Amino acid sequence: MTRRRLAAVALALVLAGCATASRAVQPRDGRSGLQGTGTLEGRQVAVGQGLPDLVVGDCDPIDGPDQDVCFVSDTIDGRTFVLIFENPAVLVTGASLPLGGADCASPEACDAVTDVAVVSLKLGADAAVRAEGGRLLLTRVEPFANYVGEVILELPDGAFTGSFDVVPVPE
Repeated sequence: MTRRRLAAVALALVLAGCATASRAVQPRDGRSGLQGTGTLEGRQVAVGQGLPDLVVGDCDPIDGPDQDVCFVSDTIDGRTFVLIFENPAVLVTGASLPLGGADCASPEACDAVTDVAVVSLKLGADAAVRAEGGRLLLTRVEPFANYVGEVILELPDGAFTGSFDVVPVPE
């Protein structure tokens, strides 16, 4: 009789845990996270992580106060990888934008750019590298809640292609 009660209690705890997990914010349509490959300053980069950290605000405080949207992940070999959108006002559902902004001299100036997307990559402790060209396609944007799209980055010494469906990491 005691074993049956213990089994019932264990089953109740498992079911309660499943019910709690299902209430967490999750990506839709079976897609999850950030995937991409390319080269950055001569180094191979591959990212494939479900639920990367979504940071909305000042993702690069060393450069001065500004607004950014960042996806913080790890490469498949364990290095920190950050995809930085430096002018988040252009992040709207259905946007298809060229990449640029190489001439914005300060974080505030990059925030003010509206005709192109200003996107950078950061690998490990290295300085961020801003894309010189490419394309950003946004399928769905719910500010602070969900960012879905694709990016093709032409970098000064490399390229990166990726897709994302990012939501805040459940606590």
